[in-house]
Amino acid sequence: MRAEVLQVTFQSFYALDIGIRGTTFALYIRRGRALGQILREVTQCYTLLSTGRAVSRTFKDVLLSALQYLGTYAASGVLAIIAFYLSLLSTSLPPARHQRAAIDRAVQILEEKGYDREVWLIRHTVTFRGTDHWLNFFTQKENAYASTNFPYQIITVYPDFYTKAVDDTERAMVLLHESRHLLGENENQAYAYVWKQRKNLGWTISTHGTTESYVTIEQQTRENAPELFNCPDKPWDDCTE
Repeated sequence: MRAEVLQVTFQSFYALDIGIRGTTFALYIRRGRALGQILREVTQCYTLLSTGRAVSRTFKDVLLSALQYLGTYAASGVLAIIAFYLSLLSTSLPPARHQRAAIDRAVQILEEKGYDREVWLIRHTVTFRGTDHWLNFFTQKENAYASTNFPYQIITVYPDFYTKAVDDTERAMVLLHESRHLLGENENQAYAYVWKQRKNLGWTISTHGTTESYVTIEQQTRENAPELFNCPDKPWDDCTE
């Protein structure tokens, strides 16, 4: 039935087009009433069909707009992170060549001792700096050998790393501590891990117990990981002995 109506409608519009040109004006007049009725029917049919299409188009438009907004916000977030990272690099200086050589030797010791994951992070994700960037000016750095900005993977190495540390083993201990921050660990976890690993590192009381670094790190470990020093039956209450 709809096909017939549409066919008559097209014929009526054809007749109407010709009638406007003055060729079949009388035919247009005679069929005017039928044409009006047909147009009403066709209009109703078109409205029903177009309603579903409109809903479909509206949903697609909303989805497309949402995706565009999400893409814009995601791109803005990524650009903001990159800008923040570049600001940290631009307001600090890299280590000098001889300082970088000391860092590399310490990393080599970690590799020899079997700390493969930590070494991979240091070599492939870390940017070393020799001076503080603007963000580090807001943090306390008393007795600091190095500091890590996670998740930006920036390690700033301070003069004590080269002067107070008596050898590359002590420097490797410092980098092992910082590498735990690269994994997202807090100070308690990092101090506890390094203190438990000191025998494997070759950094013990018998080899380095009198160095300034050993004394300082032990004191800091007692403050940050006190749970390791509550064993009265062990020397110095140290549960790792």
